[in-house]
Amino acid sequence: MDCNEPTVFFDTEKDATAWQWDFGDPTSGNNTATTRNPRHTYTVPREYTVTLTRTLASGVVETVTKQVTISQPPPQPKFFKKISGDTTVCDGKTLKLDPYNVLQGGASAPSNATYLWFPGGETTPTIDVTKTGCYSVEVFDALGQCSRTAKINVKFCLQEASSSGGGEKWYFGKGATLSFGLDSTTILPRDTLANGGGLFEDPEQEDPRYIPVEATESNPVDSPAGVAMVYSPKGELVFYTDGVKIYGKDDQLLPFMLPLDDPDPTNQTLGGTNTSAQSSLIIPKSSCNECPHHLYYVYTQNKDTGLLSYSIVDLRRDNGKGAVVERGIPVSINSTQQIVARKTKDEKGFFIYSHDAETNEFKVLKVDSTGTTETIQALGLDEFSETGYMRISPEGDKLAMAIVKDGKNYIEVYDLNIENGELTLSLSIDLKVASPPSVYGVEFSQDGEKLYTTLKGNPANGEKSFLYQLNLNLGDPNAIADQKILIDESTTQVFGALQMGPTNAGSGGAIYMAIDGSDRVAYISVPEVVGNASAVGYVPVRFGFGADVTGTSQLGFPNVIHAKKEDEGEGISATFDGTCEGSPTVFKTQGICSPMKSEATWDFGDGTTGAGNEVSHTYAKAGKYYIKMTVKVYSETLLSKNLNSPVINGILGNALKDHCNTFVVEDSVYIKPTPVVNLPDSAFVCVIEGAKTLLDPKAQRTFDPTYRWITSETTPTIFADALGTYTVTVSNNYESRSGIVSCPVEDKTLVKEGCEPRLFAPEAFSPNGDSINDNFQIHSAHIEDFDLKIYNRWGEIIFESFDVDMRWDGKYKGKIMAPMMYAFVVSYKSKYFPYRPKITKTGGVMLIN
Repeated sequence: MDCNEPTVFFDTEKDATAWQWDFGDPTSGNNTATTRNPRHTYTVPREYTVTLTRTLASGVVETVTKQVTISQPPPQPKFFKKISGDTTVCDGKTLKLDPYNVLQGGASAPSNATYLWFPGGETTPTIDVTKTGCYSVEVFDALGQCSRTAKINVKFCLQEASSSGGGEKWYFGKGATLSFGLDSTTILPRDTLANGGGLFEDPEQEDPRYIPVEATESNPVDSPAGVAMVYSPKGELVFYTDGVKIYGKDDQLLPFMLPLDDPDPTNQTLGGTNTSAQSSLIIPKSSCNECPHHLYYVYTQNKDTGLLSYSIVDLRRDNGKGAVVERGIPVSINSTQQIVARKTKDEKGFFIYSHDAETNEFKVLKVDSTGTTETIQALGLDEFSETGYMRISPEGDKLAMAIVKDGKNYIEVYDLNIENGELTLSLSIDLKVASPPSVYGVEFSQDGEKLYTTLKGNPANGEKSFLYQLNLNLGDPNAIADQKILIDESTTQVFGALQMGPTNAGSGGAIYMAIDGSDRVAYISVPEVVGNASAVGYVPVRFGFGADVTGTSQLGFPNVIHAKKEDEGEGISATFDGTCEGSPTVFKTQGICSPMKSEATWDFGDGTTGAGNEVSHTYAKAGKYYIKMTVKVYSETLLSKNLNSPVINGILGNALKDHCNTFVVEDSVYIKPTPVVNLPDSAFVCVIEGAKTLLDPKAQRTFDPTYRWITSETTPTIFADALGTYTVTVSNNYESRSGIVSCPVEDKTLVKEGCEPRLFAPEAFSPNGDSINDNFQIHSAHIEDFDLKIYNRWGEIIFESFDVDMRWDGKYKGKIMAPMMYAFVVSYKSKYFPYRPKITKTGGVMLIN
């Protein structure tokens, strides 16, 4: 271990009630402790004498001593000057990892040190790697007691990732395997109506669901109840245990490589039990400078003493297959059969929950890269006679525990603080069903609002087994118990554990029920619904339903832990944004083999090309276009590193770098039609007369169109009664899976003042001096360049005016003309439309005496 970590002590004497520790370190400011399991950090490497004086329940005082040797750690190993780093290499090349490379900024290699590499388990000072992955080395001092570690994430440019372990599977009972796979019906084709998305990627899945699939393999487990399994960051099964034996992913027993001070090195078992419900649990050990995860804690409960302890599995041992390297490190003196865990909020560690068998004390262990810290809480019922399962809700905010006390079946529900892991008792529910049968399995629905429980009966004694649904939303324990819903009961079957199947975030999974001696397990397919068997999708296995298992179910299901998911490597991908005809579509790619440099060129599928990691292209026509992206990746050379500067990079680009590889990928995008609109450039309205003009964009090629004018009107046409620029946006609207996608087009027109010319000439007048209609007058509006001529019968002009307001009084050369019809010719131009030709009108007016 890294010698900066504390040394942990634990008194295994069950009858001890008081402790006085002396760590033999007088230079320390904290040399003593008074708890059962203290810890102490030694700062000087040497041998120390630790003394424990303990008081037993009988009053007897005992003193024991032990020698502890603290050794000097080796120099800190590094890769490329970093304790924890990353590097990217061209695929096909070999990278040498040397933790003490002086030329790369490392320290000198220590003498007599030993090495242990992950993941292959090599023990050489250096290794050569050719595959993408996390690599770490632990360097031990000559005595092998202290070590220091370094890690590096190596990425070979676009190297194909190693295949994962497939879907999740559970091992339990007598060789029973329940396998799960993704429901293929959830795979969605490309949403062609979306306005953007990813290119060159695997198909999207809509709410992926895991469903039972036919198991193709058996397993060596033979456990009445407890099994624990753990999955790696890649989703592969790492190893599993029934609390006694421990198996690798190849179903072979893991070897034990125990330290010399192990009290029974020939014993190749964990010392736990497989007869208790949740008697074992596996979690990965977190570390700052090591790859996740090569060390695992395996928690087990001793069937005779109730001692909860952990063993350590090191996957680097036995040529990378794994081995047990420590065993029986105590945690709790007298634990129940229940132990569960949840990830910390940052997913860098775990909270582990166990319960004392004789009191109401919970022990909450926080296990992360800083070590293990313990919190003890006294909550709920104590001095109970029997316990069933303990479960944490899918959201990690509730914990339920099954208890039998004084012949009554109880379920306690606790609120769980996701920040610090502490518990608060929320509900203590008396199920109001006498024991036996005994409450056994518990499980939450995905939303944490429904709780399912089994009562385990014994058919030989005439005891029924029951499966109930409890509605926690009712709030009151009595109401929850009184309104519990019976899902199933049996006089011949023994109902066991309940466990939710694999789920994706936000989507509930089915809840499975173990049935002792059955080759099938029953399941509740829609556990979020409040209701009976039909409502929750449950059919008893005795009717031929349920999920088949290879082997035979017994009472338990496995404690399954998944390490934090990590993506291995990276692929070529890009995004597109904007899929409307006539508008820019932006293509973007980034991070390909980063931090290597890359050049991307694009074929947009319409005869045009582009270059760059981000390009914009406008498609002139709607339709499906096949996109091709070509990426060239370059790695740094010694010359390019030494001449690295913005000026040189700007001039030479990647000319000084090594060409690593060229990748070509293809995909397609669908460009959606936009409307065609035809507003005139300008329109006219006679505002001074209060007139209006119709504005009509005459939209064509529309699909579910919407209109929005600058006036906020949303009708296809509007009337304009004011001068100015009028803008309209016409949008085609398409319903994609993510919502409505609009393809808009905008047009505008300028509304100007424009009044049509008007002119009126009377048909007669009487210049008789009575002041009534004595003159011939032309009435007009919006005209200019006026010219009026009046003729006599011989074609002579007897009156002419260029002023529209000038009147003819019927005289010519001072005399009233004879009564008759006189011809006239009037011409004028439009005041508002002067570009129009001159207008000429003819007519006649009757002069009456």
